[in-house]
Amino acid sequence: MKSQRLIIENDWLRVSVLSYGATITSIVDKMLGRELVLGFDDDQSYVESDKYFGCTIGRVANRISNGCFRLGDTEYKLAVNNGPNHLHGGLKGFDKKDFQCIKIEDQVECTWYSAHLDEGYPGNLVVKIVYALKKNQLHIQTFCRSDADTLVNLTNHSYFNLNEVKSTIADHFLKIYASRVYPVDPFGCTYNQPFEVRHTPFEFTESKRIAEALKSDDSQILTAKGLDHHFEIEGSGLRMAAELISQDYELRVYTDKPGIHVYTGNYLNGDDIGYQGLAYKQHSGICFEAQYVPNSINFDPAIAPIVKSEQIQKHLTVFEFNQKPR
Repeated sequence: MKSQRLIIENDWLRVSVLSYGATITSIVDKMLGRELVLGFDDDQSYVESDKYFGCTIGRVANRISNGCFRLGDTEYKLAVNNGPNHLHGGLKGFDKKDFQCIKIEDQVECTWYSAHLDEGYPGNLVVKIVYALKKNQLHIQTFCRSDADTLVNLTNHSYFNLNEVKSTIADHFLKIYASRVYPVDPFGCTYNQPFEVRHTPFEFTESKRIAEALKSDDSQILTAKGLDHHFEIEGSGLRMAAELISQDYELRVYTDKPGIHVYTGNYLNGDDIGYQGLAYKQHSGICFEAQYVPNSINFDPAIAPIVKSEQIQKHLTVFEFNQKPR
């Protein structure tokens, strides 16, 4: 594979982007010399892994029930690659595409052309992803335009661990700015019965240890083997979605998307050997996948990520990194 790795850095952060999958392979706090995401030294591991480390997910993140959806009068059939469902763009989603990437000063621009009926989706789609550093923040901007009505729900699938995987993320504290969360079925597919998080293991309106949710016997936690759920973020525009806090470090997540899918690495099983020879085991990292409500095209098209012909869909997600005051 002849993919590129491009590095952007400033006084705070050094970020590496792999053109294969427009993947974030590394985010280092330069003052601490600390790696903040899970990843691999070699490019081939990103090709061989099925855990989506750091990559761009598309055309549509998460699951689409039974691998089909309807737009207008047309029903579209997609690959079924996760139980009975379509997952993360299909058999060869954006995570498996080698983007055209260029570095311009303190940012990397990654572009991809997805042809009509690529993985079953309608429309010729042009995608641009821009990674940019602003002091202690990594900005991820996405721009999409299609020549026909289609679905687009891009997200980044980085796994964060603020302790360099010296422990799982179970002892991290988590706060999510959401009062409602969507349940999943036994195959992980989201369905339309959002519930209030209050008095449930999903109540992260105040910061608490992730372990409190992971050890719960709640049926939804048991079904997903942890958190693997879409939280409806309050408000609109660019706003705080979540905070992750370790003993000496914190990550803040901002997005202008309707919600974030929080995934606690439930299906990491030690097969992937990453930085420092570490085997990435269950709960070694946590993902904050900013996106629209998964599978909403099949139960509420009004909130689905429909991109109209020749209209531009653009979004911004920001990851902010801070050392905690001593």
